[in-house]
Amino acid sequence: MQPEIAVNFATVIVCVVASMPVGFLWFGPVFGKAWARHMGMEDMEEPGGGAMAKSLALYALGSLLIAVVLAHNIEAWQPSTWGAGVDDAASVYALNAALWTWIGFFVPLQIGRVAWEGRRWGLVVINSSFDLVRLLLFSTILSYWQ
Repeated sequence: MQPEIAVNFATVIVCVVASMPVGFLWFGPVFGKAWARHMGMEDMEEPGGGAMAKSLALYALGSLLIAVVLAHNIEAWQPSTWGAGVDDAASVYALNAALWTWIGFFVPLQIGRVAWEGRRWGLVVINSSFDLVRLLLFSTILSYWQ
């Protein structure tokens, strides 16, 4: 039996848009100074408009890819997608999708950066916790608004 997976691309776009202020706050007033210190960028000048636009576009592209794949995975985990029963509450899928994706894919990549790139653990904590918050935001939006 093939699953019937339908991704609502409006929710994917909402995820991308919703992640922008979260990223701004996370890497700005909340953890910006600590992040810059761990990156060795505390004495650098603010990036120009072109560099910032490029960074935002790449961030949006990355968020879009994450949201599309996460939406697909959430759909695939629901029994109704397979014609095999009743789904659990949306919160179950939101929490499980975010946590297992984070633990299985995002955390190992950050640990690899410590092992192979010499990144500091403080940077791993800042980046990994942002990844978790973004995944929780995305999976909540995607689970409740299908």
